[in-house]
Amino acid sequence: RDLRGRERLYNLVNCLGNTCPWTQSITSSEMLGYLESEVHELNDEISTMQSDNDDIGNPNAKDSVGKSSMRAAMVSELGDILFDCLMLEMMMRRDYNIDIDEAWQVASEKVERRTPYMEEWGDGISSAKNLEEAEAIWKAVKKKEKAEAKARAEAIGANTKNDGNGIHDTGEIEIKYNLPSYAPRGDFNEIFRQRLKWHGSALGSALIGFVLGAIFTNKIIRLR
Repeated sequence: RDLRGRERLYNLVNCLGNTCPWTQSITSSEMLGYLESEVHELNDEISTMQSDNDDIGNPNAKDSVGKSSMRAAMVSELGDILFDCLMLEMMMRRDYNIDIDEAWQVASEKVERRTPYMEEWGDGISSAKNLEEAEAIWKAVKKKEKAEAKARAEAIGANTKNDGNGIHDTGEIEIKYNLPSYAPRGDFNEIFRQRLKWHGSALGSALIGFVLGAIFTNKIIRLR
């Protein structure tokens, strides 16, 4: 109870994961559904605040007390998003051995690659003087990343084969995994692919939640 802010929330999620029967019964997919719902709720609160802010001069617009109440509602919804994100991270770590530090690192590296005009980590050559230029650079880098990822996937496919007992090297690339006892050997390759696809979707949505939280925080500050 002496903890405050983020440390208190981290501790709370850790305790729930260890001893709360409800938390232990919830899957990552179910938690992701809760997160998506909270994002929509916060978006509604922000839309309401922005609409009222545009009514300056309107005698029917909410007074400072009303705006304070709306701001409190937004802070509450943002807190729900942060809680759900931490819960999702804990469940992904529990169910799929996902390392959150790796996710933070991947997210940081991706943003740094797509914003080479930033003085703090940029290439010293790129520049973005306005929104349009920044967006153009982001899209160009993203397009290049997708092309490179597709080429890597095709290279792996060309150098591997599956004989029902796992994927084996037929060239320079080697991929290994252990078949779990509960998985039928003939169907495991499909199970493996579907899990990888789901991991990326769930983790990506969690990161989107954090990004949306940061965006909403900036909006809250500007509306104060």
